[in-house]
Amino acid sequence: MPSSLQPARTEAPHRRIVVASPLEPDIDEDFERVSWPLTVLRLALQPSTHPWKRGWRLEQRAPLVAVAIGALLLLLLVASGCASVPPLSVAQRTVVPSPPSGMRCESLLVSQELQLPPEGELGEVRLTLRDIPEVTGKLRVLVRKPRFASALDLDTEGPIAFDKVMDVAAGGKLTVVLSRPSRAPDEWPRNACKTCRVDVELTGLFGARQGLDEFFSRAVQEAFAIDGAFARQATGRVEHPSAALRDLGTQLAAEARRCGVQIDPIVTGVESALAQLDGARATFYDGPAPRLPDAGTVVKAWQAAAASIEELPAASAAARATRWPAALGSLRHAALHLDLGLQVSGLSGDDGDLAARWIAVAAAPDADALEQRAAALPPVKDLQDAEARLAWVDPAAGSALPIPGLSPSTLKVAYFASPPHGRKCIGPLGAVPVRDKTAEAAAVAAMLGASKQQLRIARISDIASVRETLRRARSLLCEPLAVDVDALFTGLEERELGAVAERLEVIYAEADPRRENDEIARAVSARTSRVLCRLLSQETIDRRVASVVGYKIFTEGGTRVIDYLPGPLICDGRGVPTREIRRRLREAYRAALDKHAVADRLCPVRGGRCPEDIAASVRRLFGLRAPEIAAPAASDGRSLDFPPPFGFSDAWVQKLDRCGREACEALARLRNDAPAGQFDGALCAPPAPGVDDHPQDVTLDRPDSPSSVTLSGCDTHAGVRLT
Repeated sequence: MPSSLQPARTEAPHRRIVVASPLEPDIDEDFERVSWPLTVLRLALQPSTHPWKRGWRLEQRAPLVAVAIGALLLLLLVASGCASVPPLSVAQRTVVPSPPSGMRCESLLVSQELQLPPEGELGEVRLTLRDIPEVTGKLRVLVRKPRFASALDLDTEGPIAFDKVMDVAAGGKLTVVLSRPSRAPDEWPRNACKTCRVDVELTGLFGARQGLDEFFSRAVQEAFAIDGAFARQATGRVEHPSAALRDLGTQLAAEARRCGVQIDPIVTGVESALAQLDGARATFYDGPAPRLPDAGTVVKAWQAAAASIEELPAASAAARATRWPAALGSLRHAALHLDLGLQVSGLSGDDGDLAARWIAVAAAPDADALEQRAAALPPVKDLQDAEARLAWVDPAAGSALPIPGLSPSTLKVAYFASPPHGRKCIGPLGAVPVRDKTAEAAAVAAMLGASKQQLRIARISDIASVRETLRRARSLLCEPLAVDVDALFTGLEERELGAVAERLEVIYAEADPRRENDEIARAVSARTSRVLCRLLSQETIDRRVASVVGYKIFTEGGTRVIDYLPGPLICDGRGVPTREIRRRLREAYRAALDKHAVADRLCPVRGGRCPEDIAASVRRLFGLRAPEIAAPAASDGRSLDFPPPFGFSDAWVQKLDRCGREACEALARLRNDAPAGQFDGALCAPPAPGVDDHPQDVTLDRPDSPSSVTLSGCDTHAGVRLT
């Protein structure tokens, strides 16, 4: 270290003892003494090197330049700060008066007397104008030249001068600065005026928000009035925008133009949008039938109005505050009509008018309006038209509905206020929208090939096609079509049961009422019942079964004809069981057996009283083998006897009992030899004890007159008793 920093050495009073001595050379040889200012300068210029190092040199000049510049700046600051006392600045505030109410292009005069201090040098006077009313567009300022000389300064981009109109940014306050000119006396501005005054004129469009609020409030009322008219499907010519709204818009636009503010596009755009929207409503409903408006033009007009509103902040704020529907979606009912109109905008002429009618149906507000709109629809054009109308019953919101008569065009209805509700069919009981339910149902039936709500089947080959038609009719009509099958049964009521069974077999192979349950099956079953009721009636059986041969001809091949009925035979509203039919046939057959021997001359000598010969004849006719004499049906089945059980009437047997005991014995043998259930008839009464023969009784009408009696019909082998 330098020697100046070491303590002074003094001689010790005693002899010094050296304990240690430095091995390195003295460090004082590497440093040299420099002044404190130089030390500071060296540290500032080159802090990495010790400022006292012997042979110190500046390695870079950049620090030297920086230090020099800093020193120069310090000198300048010192010079300016200490040159003179700064002059005073006087600041004053004043409130701008409020303009008249409403949108007005006005000039507001602010005249302010300056309150200056009695002493002191003034550098500037600042006048702040507070509470400047809201201005739409530019705020124009004109500062009158005061009585004292000064320089003018304020916040504007253009040139600044007294008595000149300057545009400034609109805001809540404005500061006007009057600066002291050069070489002005110390008493400035008191030397020029005792009462110094500053006059400022502010010109602009004041109250625009208030005027626009009023304009948009009325416009919103009219917009929702139009939307309500859409909802009610109101008729009437275009009424919007109203005269009051037009007058207000004209006044506001004229006042704004005076101040160079263009709100004409806003006023014109809003009025045009309302006019277009109300015009679309009138196009839909102000006429004998709905027509399709130019929905695209309405949407563009509304979008243009929204764009012009957004260009002016005051108009945008007023529109939002008054809930002006910037988008048509806020007008729910009008938006629905326009959306549907845009979906079919490609249609024109009659197609467009037809689409407009269906739009009116979709937008009907209630059941009465729906009925009215449905009555204005065109008639059903074809079956495709009829099927398309079914989708309009209880439709789902947002689903694609086919436009009847305009396939494949569809409508996606966002919502329904009163959709058709009920049965999805055409007819008085259905909810499908048609102009006349009864007439349209008949028209659709005619399109299906029906005449008077009835389909005729002329041939068996027609059954398949008619069945398909009936399936389609069930999906379209509330009341099913009837089927006329009389042509299939022509002549069967005069035929034998066998021929009837063959014909029914062919018919049932196609109609199959036993497995199907449609109109054809029911019609065939009903017609079959009518035929069988006629054929198996007591009158027909008595007429057709007049002999044993007649019974065979009538029933052969048709003993199971009743099986074609899916249920019991119904005649005249009453059920006729099979056992009753068998009873009728058995009685007719028994009567035929009574006459069979005489009719076929089996035993003319015995007057037809030969049971064994009659039984033999029955076996030959019906192909039976002895001892069989009948083929009765099961009692619990539905088949008919072929033939019924053998037997004669009581009268025939009684006569046989009187005229031939041998025949009675033969009848008894037939009864005993016949299989069970094949004989059902009376037998001769057994003779009385002790009497071999029964006398024949003859009654005379006039016993007092002589007469002769001739006995025939049997051999006289017993006594004759006259009474």
